Amino acid sequence: MDGITQAVENLKKEWGQAVSQLDENITAIESCGKTGKGIEEANSLPRLNGSAQDALQLLKSLQFQLDLLAQQLPTFDEVQSGQATLKSWDEQYKKTKAGMTSVAESITESLRRSRQMMVQEVERSASTLATFGIHFH
Repeated sequence: MDGITQAVENLKKEWGQAVSQLDENITAIESCGKTGKGIEEANSLPRLNGSAQDALQLLKSLQFQLDLLAQQLPTFDEVQSGQATLKSWDEQYKKTKAGMTSVAESITESLRRSRQMMVQEVERSASTLATFGIHFH
């Protein structure tokens, strides 16, 4: 196996690891708001999102590297295979990015519902206190 072929194989391994890490991040982000640890989960969201964004940037970088290397592979068949891998990665990247957008929209909607429930609870509490003649200034 020549150096270019080995480099492509290494990129494929790195891609698989990055996708796996990104999937874990997305799953963790999706679970936020479902375990009842609201504040703790809310505090972890920026870290999870940052990690997911880093993984997306790494995937984009790996695509770029593969694009450069695939053209230098020693045989026509290997070049074709490299181009097919690149196309597959591009489709996977787009689906992953769309999945992240969907998760973000879902979390935003969940936060809206939580906020609305909290507002309603505060209003009920204020109404109850007013009934007993307790007022806040």
